[in-house]
Amino acid sequence: MTKFFVALVATLTLSAFIISDDSKTFKKLYTLAGTWKMNTKRGAVCEEWKRVNKKYLQSKGYMIRGKDTILTEKIALTNTKEGIFYTSTVEDQNGKQPIAFKMTGSENNEFVFENPKHDFPKRIVYKLISADSLHAYIDDGTETGKRQDFYYKRQ
Repeated sequence: MTKFFVALVATLTLSAFIISDDSKTFKKLYTLAGTWKMNTKRGAVCEEWKRVNKKYLQSKGYMIRGKDTILTEKIALTNTKEGIFYTSTVEDQNGKQPIAFKMTGSENNEFVFENPKHDFPKRIVYKLISADSLHAYIDDGTETGKRQDFYYKRQ
């Protein structure tokens, strides 16, 4: 009975630590709230993030070409019991079905989300360079393979 009680207390303590650790990590993602813009030759690429509650952020990605604004993606960042997830619904991919990427790393204001079963991307990374500068990229999960970079400035 004593061993059971000790094991139960240890499990509950560890569970509380894991949940609070995810909560602290998720709070760091609140910094994304606002509008981020990257100018390209083809137009401006933007992400507009909003904090919905303490466990959910949402974003819409869009492109501005001349006077046209084209919705390209909807993103949800959620803090669940299973972990932190970046779920993307791209307008012209995957039949508009959401694809989830689980957070696998979060150090030095860099957040890594991975889904090795997805064709491309397999990894999504957000790196907060400063309060007004964000470097994001998507890749094939390797250091030397296919990669697309996004350098955003806060608006």
